[in-house]
Amino acid sequence: MKPTRFIIALALLLTAQTAAKADSQIENATAHVISLTFVNGGIEERREHKPFDTYALCLAWKHQKEFLPPDPPAFISFVYCAQTEATLASY
Repeated sequence: MKPTRFIIALALLLTAQTAAKADSQIENATAHVISLTFVNGGIEERREHKPFDTYALCLAWKHQKEFLPPDPPAFISFVYCAQTEATLASY
């Protein structure tokens, strides 16, 4: 039961980060994919990044990924979008 609580807490944390910056006018966003897999009796985390020209495109891609099963051998994946560091520095 405890691993389930951890996964739910992680999902809520990542969802809150995405909802906090839901401005479609933001340029240079990055999608972050976090996948969890079972390895040798433990859980291993894999992170991937995918750049986008706008935040709106990132959110559209994220929405598509939510309806697809995670890439094998992952048993669960979380996707969130964030502003790229170069864009943050210009504000």
